[in-house]
Amino acid sequence: MEEKPSGTGLSPEAPTATTKQRAPQKRRAESSRSTGPAKKKARKAPRRAAPQFLVHETDNDMLLIISNVGEEQERPTRKVSKRKRKKPRKGLKKPQQRKRLKKKPAASRGKGGTLAEREALTAGSLGEGSKVSLPGTHPAAGGSWGEQLPVEILVQIFQHLAASEGSVPSLCRVARVCRLWYGAAANPVLWQKVSLGYCWAAPGQKWSPTVEKRVLGTVEWLAGHRFSRLRDFALCHWKNHVPFVLKEISKSCPLLASLKLSHCSGVTAESLAMLAESCPELESLNVQHSQVHPTAVVSFLEAAGSRIRHLWLTYSAQTSAIIAALSNGSCPELQLLEVNIDIKRFTELFYLPIEQLQVACPHLQVLRLLNVVWSPKTGPRLAPCSPGFPELTELCLATTNHTYVNNSTLQRILGASDRLRVLDLRGCLHVTPRALHLLPCPDLEQLYLGLYCSASDIRLPLEGIHLLTEKWSHSLQELDLAGQSFSESSLEQAMAALAQGQSQRGGPTLRSLNLTGTKVILSTVCSLISSCPALTYLNLSSCRHLPRGTKKAYRGREEIRQCLHHLLASTAEPL
Repeated sequence: MEEKPSGTGLSPEAPTATTKQRAPQKRRAESSRSTGPAKKKARKAPRRAAPQFLVHETDNDMLLIISNVGEEQERPTRKVSKRKRKKPRKGLKKPQQRKRLKKKPAASRGKGGTLAEREALTAGSLGEGSKVSLPGTHPAAGGSWGEQLPVEILVQIFQHLAASEGSVPSLCRVARVCRLWYGAAANPVLWQKVSLGYCWAAPGQKWSPTVEKRVLGTVEWLAGHRFSRLRDFALCHWKNHVPFVLKEISKSCPLLASLKLSHCSGVTAESLAMLAESCPELESLNVQHSQVHPTAVVSFLEAAGSRIRHLWLTYSAQTSAIIAALSNGSCPELQLLEVNIDIKRFTELFYLPIEQLQVACPHLQVLRLLNVVWSPKTGPRLAPCSPGFPELTELCLATTNHTYVNNSTLQRILGASDRLRVLDLRGCLHVTPRALHLLPCPDLEQLYLGLYCSASDIRLPLEGIHLLTEKWSHSLQELDLAGQSFSESSLEQAMAALAQGQSQRGGPTLRSLNLTGTKVILSTVCSLISSCPALTYLNLSSCRHLPRGTKKAYRGREEIRQCLHHLLASTAEPL
């Protein structure tokens, strides 16, 4: 007699539920083996839902209008695959051998029970009136906050970042955050002003071959993929590969308008000529403190001088040749010319043809000769009546070296400059106040006459400063008289004229005053501070006639009020 299978056994005629579930999985596995290895599908990034907003841009601002403020967007339920049963570990032969844990009540566990029961249990344990956010009661926010911002807002934020820290490397760093930030950082608007420094190695060290290859590859990639709308480019402290960088810029940046090469070496004439040919909008060139080939700047001005507006130079052996090219009319639209010197070098005397430069550059607005030893050129070819610089607004002849500038030189330069606003004559010992009073400049705003060099062997003027303050009291905003030996009476008249000067707005306009080392007296300073509410900088260092504790520089209106309080308190003290 055949025995029937016990209840605990398994028969093929009566498969259990577990066997039924495993059978389809087996068939799938066999079919996959027969067809070959299944290709793993590439995981797609979740598509970001289109935000419900409207961006309205103006010239200087941006308005973000959000149409669903206060509404919670319902997210579609995410499909969760069934969890597979884990196989028992090898050390455990039977499931009964595992340690059984005591089941906790549904309320104490995080699972089970209704939401009301869970809230009641928590509120009962914490007391009435307590508000607790339980996990699972609110839908989790998807993604980080950076992935929720509109691209237009990110571009505006990155514009401030690029303006404060530079496009390189700040934009390169934020582009590595996520795909959204990468796309926003690639906007050509953010790459209109770029400055590349020598930042891949410590100062004084050379690049290794690996680093050199990476740097040049990075520059080439940036020029081809980011600099399509580049307008302002600066290269600082590059001792090698400057022609390579300029070649890449000339190939990829047709909108380039300004080029600055600061403390660079190896600037060739071919690289500058390539820029002049490939960049039709280039109008500004700055090669200060850079080692440039002697004929590079001259050949560049001959090729692109008709559109050059701004030119910055450092005095060198080819400065005279560059000035001669300017005087011959290579840059008829020049508006700014600045020539300075290297701190480690002492400049030789060079001659400036003032009248020829006035004829060749009639639109010059800013002329700066900083610490340069120069003298006006004279000769039979000079015109008897020069046109002057009718559009000149700033003249800076400041120096700490020996100077040949005198009253006659100043009259030759400013004879027709009635639009002058800034006049810097610091260190010009041979210019007198009476000659300045005769200049045709009715609305001068900044006047610098300070002496910052030894002048013990030269007789300085003792009178006449009041002529200048009386003439420009209505417009003067900054005045520097440091080191001048004007008498007490002349300074008193000058400060009184400043205090009484009325601008078109009905009040004194003086904001900055430097009286370092002068003979100004206490009563003059007190009346000046009381009459000039716009004064925010006052320097009284080394003023011998003032009491101790007050001879220093004051910045800000509050410090100047404290200075006035100390001066008035010192006058009340008995002698």
